[in-house]
Amino acid sequence: MATGLGLRAQQWQETSLKDIQPEGWLKQQLLNQKEGLTGHPEALSYPYNTCLWAGEIPRMGTHGQDWWRYEQTAYYTDGLLRLGYLIDDKDFIGKGEAGISYTLAHPWENGRLGSKVISNTWPFAVFFRAMKAAYDISPDPAILEALTNHYNSIPIKQLARKRDIISIEGMLWTAAQTGDKALVERADSVFRFRKELLEGVDIKRDDRVTPEFLMGEKPYNMHGVTMSEFLKLPIMLYAATGNPWYKLLAVSSLDRLYKEDGLPDGLFTSAEWLQGRRIRHSHETCNAIDMSWTLGYYLEILKETRYADMLEKIVFNAGAGSVTNDFKALQYYSSVNQFLATGTSNHNKDNYCSTWMAYRPTHQTECCAGNIHRLYPNYAARMWLRGEGEAVAVLYGPSEFRFSEELCFVEETEYPYGETIVIRIKAARGKHFAKLTLRIPGWCDNASLKVNGKAWKEASAGTFVTIDRKWKDGDRVELSVPMSVERKVAFGGGIYFQRGPLVYSYAIPAKFTKDTIRYANMNGKYPADDEAFPCWDIQPSGPWNFALKADVEPIVVAKTPDQVGGDAVMPGTDRASALRVTVYPIEWTFDKGPNGELLTPNLPLAPEAIGPERQIDLVPYGSTTIRLTVFPTVR
Repeated sequence: MATGLGLRAQQWQETSLKDIQPEGWLKQQLLNQKEGLTGHPEALSYPYNTCLWAGEIPRMGTHGQDWWRYEQTAYYTDGLLRLGYLIDDKDFIGKGEAGISYTLAHPWENGRLGSKVISNTWPFAVFFRAMKAAYDISPDPAILEALTNHYNSIPIKQLARKRDIISIEGMLWTAAQTGDKALVERADSVFRFRKELLEGVDIKRDDRVTPEFLMGEKPYNMHGVTMSEFLKLPIMLYAATGNPWYKLLAVSSLDRLYKEDGLPDGLFTSAEWLQGRRIRHSHETCNAIDMSWTLGYYLEILKETRYADMLEKIVFNAGAGSVTNDFKALQYYSSVNQFLATGTSNHNKDNYCSTWMAYRPTHQTECCAGNIHRLYPNYAARMWLRGEGEAVAVLYGPSEFRFSEELCFVEETEYPYGETIVIRIKAARGKHFAKLTLRIPGWCDNASLKVNGKAWKEASAGTFVTIDRKWKDGDRVELSVPMSVERKVAFGGGIYFQRGPLVYSYAIPAKFTKDTIRYANMNGKYPADDEAFPCWDIQPSGPWNFALKADVEPIVVAKTPDQVGGDAVMPGTDRASALRVTVYPIEWTFDKGPNGELLTPNLPLAPEAIGPERQIDLVPYGSTTIRLTVFPTVR
């Protein structure tokens, strides 16, 4: 095995969050998050209204396993801390760092980190990400020493079990900071020989993902979140070892996952298992965050634009569409087509006809309610990466990046709601050398690039363009990424539309009613103030049963409505273009559950129009709650 830690020098690196200052719509989104659920753990209810990782979390009730409350609060702590760093919120930073301090001060006798109540190391594999964020802000050797002791304390056979194997993420990051080749060799052995290490073990669903499973012929019938987490490991092992087998495994497995289970909104079906590509199937909100985090590693290591395209598509569509725009309620399961969202509208087999598709601050199982806090902070954290003497703009949004004490790159844009990205240079006296690398999205065939008003070299779709020069204060780079409308055919024959990174949906006219029913499956967990943070019953207040012709040509309309479906628009979308399409009413009714529950139905095949045509406007998917995204086509 090649233990080539040197390969790490060739990949792009994440930067400290203190060097990134969000602006514009992105800053507003983060502030919404602060005023919403992230800043109000009492609305999230248990276990977020506890000490988090700054102590032992008491158990409430009998629902779930002991490790759940630590996994859930690890997600939340990571999002809370990163948000604090990005908006300079001292309370958030203090609360997040308190958990890190407590954890470092209370190791097990053998050096393991995390609660002594649980032997499962998966919750700490999540919490590691918060420790990484803190280390990037203020490199503390004590963190690296504690992490090294932690990973060496886990027996090899335990590392191979269930989601304990995700500890490899932290092992490899720690090894990259310290140069500890033994940790790399340990991670390599566990991954490659997982099947042998599990011999004689009663295999559960989280043990099933092995190299042999990924390379096998059977469809990936696997737990979705576990798959999202697992797929980062081979690409990280490629970076750490230089073994090309890992790269082949990582790329082919990711491509196959999307071929078997991919959805139009950028994610894949996962309720809770991979379900195939049928449009009615949902995805777990956790997966929007976990998969975009995993794609960040592919982007940093392989330096290919398609992973940035995939990441943006998830965040702006699947991720944004699973949480209300005021960040006060979210779904556990979210769908491309969902015609209502109520306490009984879950049309997935798992927890059928229950609360799991409603927009609520609290959910029966709380992982998604913790993980959602990481969505936008993680996006902001990876907008700007670093190479050797290089600033890399890989994900776009309004921001300022401090490259050095002398040089800052100020990105002014309404992207993804606008087509122009301007980067102004702020520099100390004199000229300062740096490479500035910009991504040309794979969907943009006619991008153009100017430096101080003069055309730069060709900006081809799906490439990175590097401007290598000395910069002075006031220099200006302008990238134009015209967005054409793409009409796409979904699995099963339906039609949907994409413009740039945005998928478009019909925001079904909606009636929002506060749902005060105390559902038995909620195990007594409700927001402390359900007037300020309501659980929503969202039902149509107008028709949604529309189809269109297969060759329809949308018209781009300059601006979306100020209100979408009764929910305040996502920051930025009020300046976004809408798509106007001609549709036809069809016979299409709700499905019904065993007790008459209304459920979103499947796409009808080749329906007939039952009334005159009409025009409707489609808006960015991420600004909607109940929506029609994939349209059936009339005969």
